[in-house]
Amino acid sequence: MNHYIKLINFEVKRFSKLFLSLIVAVVAAQIIGAIITSLHYVSNAEKTMVREQLTVSDYIQNYSAYSLQNFLYSEYFILSIAFAAAVLMIYVFFIWYRDWLGKSSVIYRLLMLPTARRNVYFAKLTTILLLVFGLLGMQIILLEVVKRVIRLIVPEQLYFDPSDIYFYSSEVLQILYPNSLLQFIFYYGLGATLVAIIFTAVLFERSYQLKGIFFAIIYIVISVIIIIIPVIIQIITDYFYLNEIVLMTIGSSILAIALAVYLADHLLNRKINV
Repeated sequence: MNHYIKLINFEVKRFSKLFLSLIVAVVAAQIIGAIITSLHYVSNAEKTMVREQLTVSDYIQNYSAYSLQNFLYSEYFILSIAFAAAVLMIYVFFIWYRDWLGKSSVIYRLLMLPTARRNVYFAKLTTILLLVFGLLGMQIILLEVVKRVIRLIVPEQLYFDPSDIYFYSSEVLQILYPNSLLQFIFYYGLGATLVAIIFTAVLFERSYQLKGIFFAIIYIVISVIIIIIPVIIQIITDYFYLNEIVLMTIGSSILAIALAVYLADHLLNRKINV
């Protein structure tokens, strides 16, 4: 356990500078986006009220007030989240290939540590999950900052402040923050499974080189089929409720991640020599 924690600390430190840069980029994009969208709304509202000779209440009734929902559906928020997701997705591959392709082959030093080789795999997987949840926690704080920025720009009469329950039930945020434990386990459990599958596919390629690419593709296809078996059954039978499909998919994802870990352990111990 001690070696496992040290490996996690090692991986997190290696990504810390890029992670901080990613946070700065997301924060800057969203705050700038909040300022631009708020100023645009206020300018448009003032011009419309003058042109159509409307009172504030008339304008709100005809065109609606500004709220955080306006910001959530803006390109500044959506693209910043997509950018962060893309960076993390690239890092899912980079976290392994950097160890092999760097000036000094770090992977060999990691595999020679006096600990089970699977701990290297688990440490990298845990690191990705920590980075994801770190970004999710940062986003909650950032939304509060954005809310205050918007309130400084948009007059109180033109601003609508929804309750947190209503706010986090929006379609955009429900993807990031599911409103039930089952949905949370489903979304992020499925995400962790896909990361584990990619990790194992990378190990296939590293173990067998060109043949490994072929093996990796076959493995990914088999893993995806395992995960979507409940969906296939539902399409054929149309028998189960949605929650039952979700539970079965969670179960099939557990099988897929178990297969990923088993194969990764086999490849690390039998096919990768140091």
